[in-house]
Amino acid sequence: MYPNYEYGQSAVATFKRLLKAAQPDVEFVAEQATPLGNVDAGAVTQALADAKPDAIFNVLFSADLGKFVREGNTRGLFKDRKVVSLLTGEPDYLDPLGAEAPSGWIVTDYPWYSIDTLANEQFVAAYQVKYHDYSRLGSVVGYTAMMSLANSLKKARSRDADKLAAAFKGLRMDTPFGPIVYRRQDNRSTMGTYGRHDRAQGRQGRDDLVPLYIDGASVQPSDDEVRKLRFAD
Repeated sequence: MYPNYEYGQSAVATFKRLLKAAQPDVEFVAEQATPLGNVDAGAVTQALADAKPDAIFNVLFSADLGKFVREGNTRGLFKDRKVVSLLTGEPDYLDPLGAEAPSGWIVTDYPWYSIDTLANEQFVAAYQVKYHDYSRLGSVVGYTAMMSLANSLKKARSRDADKLAAAFKGLRMDTPFGPIVYRRQDNRSTMGTYGRHDRAQGRQGRDDLVPLYIDGASVQPSDDEVRKLRFAD
């Protein structure tokens, strides 16, 4: 289940490839690619239910996610089924669901209130002082993006585009998630994500995840894979 544009398509293609490698006999019994921001939740939910899958992989987010969850709950789509769902546990998308928020899904998240690292605690405290609200994942990503630019300017000692690009290669810096590096081979940062691994009673009586941080460096493509994927210079 995914929005039919680059992010959704790439997420599903990568998921299929990795799952096939781990479980060669897996069978994909249905696929629903929906227009971004315009999901026909009733129709796609019924189509998935008719396929009788053992588990569901979902990439929908924002308003599409809310419609999908609502229809899925109404039609019993998620009952006795495992659901792996990207972005769903992030407060940016979880909080708007309110009481409709799904329970027991395997998700990515940013449980700002239960990450006891000094870097996160300092970021959350400063954010609350400035904005009188709690931080979301978008807050962390936006802050990290701006600090990345600031650090590259310091390293390059110039605003020249080529010098800034060169400064990003191998750039190391601290973030609310801990230290990261921008890889020389593909310019990706090694910033990771949090995900649900176990059950724990969280804020507001919700079933929240025990913080499990997955370092980006541990799951990114190898140098050999990068060379095969990138265009030759």
